[in-house]
Amino acid sequence: MSWRRTLLALAALFVGVVPRAFAHEAYVISYDNFWRGVNAGYSLHAFDALRNPVDLHITLAIVLAVLLVYVLNFWFRLSRAGQNVTAFFERFARLGPHLVRITIAAALIFSAASDSFLGPELHLGLLPYPGVVKLALYLMGVLIALGLFTELVALAGVVIFLASLFTYGHYVFTYLNYFGELVVLFLFGMRVASLDRYLFGPLRRLRVFEKYETLIVRVLYGLALLYAAVTIKLLHPALTLDVVNNWNLTQFHWLFPSDPLLVTLGAGLVEAAIGLFIIVGFEMRLTVLISLFYITLSLLYFRELVWPHFLLYGISLNLLVQPETFTLDHLIFKEHRLAMQWWKRPFAPHNTVGKSDESFRA
Repeated sequence: MSWRRTLLALAALFVGVVPRAFAHEAYVISYDNFWRGVNAGYSLHAFDALRNPVDLHITLAIVLAVLLVYVLNFWFRLSRAGQNVTAFFERFARLGPHLVRITIAAALIFSAASDSFLGPELHLGLLPYPGVVKLALYLMGVLIALGLFTELVALAGVVIFLASLFTYGHYVFTYLNYFGELVVLFLFGMRVASLDRYLFGPLRRLRVFEKYETLIVRVLYGLALLYAAVTIKLLHPALTLDVVNNWNLTQFHWLFPSDPLLVTLGAGLVEAAIGLFIIVGFEMRLTVLISLFYITLSLLYFRELVWPHFLLYGISLNLLVQPETFTLDHLIFKEHRLAMQWWKRPFAPHNTVGKSDESFRA
């Protein structure tokens, strides 16, 4: 068995269901073919797979298997062992924002080096004054990494992102994960392990709103996944069909359905579900772990470019270690659920009961 088949088999064992093609179409299809497919108009052809009784039965079986996995994880979270796992992850919460900071800095530098804007399918040359934008991306990456003039640099990034809408259209929403982190850096800066702290001291403005930092990043990341799933995989299924057929994924009969259209539909539904679960914060860590596993699997199997995935890893690892404030998980699972009214729980820090909260940016 080849290493690629082994990786796919491990993916199936990891979640207990048949995995889908989780590739980023823009990274594995030629530039011209990708944009030809995006501009071809919307289609609901992927849902035609459900007209096939065999495909419908497979879909129902997979849905039931996924529900079983999440139910089992729910009961595990309620156990003592599950609470210990949650506490272990949250011990590293202070490291999370630094991971995102490092990965967005690296992504911006590599983006400029590859003459791309945020992703390889967005050619930098299409923007007005591409040389200026390229230099700005380099400077933004370096200054964010150093933590120097962070708020001004992030504001410049927000402006460039919004301006790019006039060139790339709404497709740029695929990269809302960048936008979310730039907004957070603009609002709250970076005053830990940064030159800004030594030059300007602690940032005292907007401190009351810092508790929403992870929420902003999480929601915009989830929206990016949801947008890509709906607009690319579900409404432009020809692109994912090309990936399935070009890579002959259905040859793995023991792993993939024989119908390429069902693989396409499944890819879109899985990515949409992951994005939606991340937005509302439902079984967050399981969902993020599954998405990370598929992203890594896709990266290795399809030999995609590494740098566009930097920020995906940074945000995902940050979500793994952050307290689950403003999530459904926080409402359901936390130990203080009996210590305050249910409607207050989603908005209260984990350490509300018996402790005082100290922001890591202090």
